[in-house]
Amino acid sequence: MVSAGLISTLIIMLFLKAPVIVAMGTSVAVGCWLGDLPLYLIAQGIIDGSMSWSLLSIFFFMMAGNIMGVCGVADQIFNFANACVGHWPGGLAHVNCLCSMVFAGISGAAAADCAALGPIEIKSMTDKGYNLRYSTGITLASSMVGPIIPPSVFFIMFGVVTNTSIAKLFIAGIVPGVVISLALMLVCVRISIKRPDIFPRGSYTSMKERWHIFKKSVWSLLAPVIIVIGMTSGSVSPTEAGVVAVLYSLLLGVVYRTLNWNALWNAVRDSMIMAASSLILFGFASTMSYILTMEMLPTKLATLILSLTQNKYLVLILIDLLLLVLGCFMSASSAMILLTPILLPLMEKLGVSTIQLGVLMCFALTIGIATPPVGMGLYILADITHQKIEEVFEGFMPFFPALVVMLIVLTLVPQISTWLPNLLMP
Repeated sequence: MVSAGLISTLIIMLFLKAPVIVAMGTSVAVGCWLGDLPLYLIAQGIIDGSMSWSLLSIFFFMMAGNIMGVCGVADQIFNFANACVGHWPGGLAHVNCLCSMVFAGISGAAAADCAALGPIEIKSMTDKGYNLRYSTGITLASSMVGPIIPPSVFFIMFGVVTNTSIAKLFIAGIVPGVVISLALMLVCVRISIKRPDIFPRGSYTSMKERWHIFKKSVWSLLAPVIIVIGMTSGSVSPTEAGVVAVLYSLLLGVVYRTLNWNALWNAVRDSMIMAASSLILFGFASTMSYILTMEMLPTKLATLILSLTQNKYLVLILIDLLLLVLGCFMSASSAMILLTPILLPLMEKLGVSTIQLGVLMCFALTIGIATPPVGMGLYILADITHQKIEEVFEGFMPFFPALVVMLIVLTLVPQISTWLPNLLMP
């Protein structure tokens, strides 16, 4: 009864387009009322749920990404990627994918990728005669690796909720992120061959010029390397790696002479607002998880699903479908915080690695930023390019099947996610 009332309230509030924080807070209050539980559990849950040392890293990585976004790092990364792969069939479309891979190692979020790289990439592509709609589409599709390649804000959230090594989760995202980008680049090649008017071939850059561009951008390219090596070597914790990322981003701002007090304040303010929202969500999710666990909902759900099928791959495919649908209506971070405590007991009974579950949830929910009606990436790029939401989504559609196929591959081949972390951190 309590669980039904809590979940029904949450669904109704989301259907009425209430903010996710308001919806979760109201549903938790209804759960306390129906279960005759004291309301101070909500305040206690907000404090307990957000009192984690690892959660500090969310703010630091967001701040590092925002500072680098205003320091011209995105321009340096784009120039280097263009020198490397700009002459391939599809030209700047491949540059787009490569830029997202590198910038993902700094920002850790798909929305940050769209906002920071989007204007640079789309303007460069349209200036070279690329189709605006499809240029926006590949920008949106390539941003999907933002939360997969470390450092990832979603992996930090998942690691805290499940008590899983965040360093292992970070390493687990490297191979899937590269594979997803390669799949998108294959789609770009196919489009370039069939429709060269959409994605024409770029110009060749000499080795001498490439070396010159590399020397100018090397400091920007080192940022993700420093973060990943620092964590995998055990030299720094995730939170300390976030602090290192902030200090390094400030250093880049000084080196490139692009950082001023106004830009720094805006970056800090935006990071504080984003991090505060995440911490409040964690607090509500902590209380909600307590109520649902007390009602034994996760156990009942696991028993129900296992009574239908014992095939773990079939169950994982069904969960993928659930995550794709929820991603259309909820933000990825909210859905991850809400669903992880419910799905974890089921995955443990099926023998599914927590590392693989984290990668699947992160990627499946990230696809939601490109799907209406709540796709944040759609709105960001529609605002940047002055297109309608439907036009941005139409340009994204040729890349959508590749993303779904890669989700299925990651589901059926867990070694893609688990091989590297087991090798480096056995």
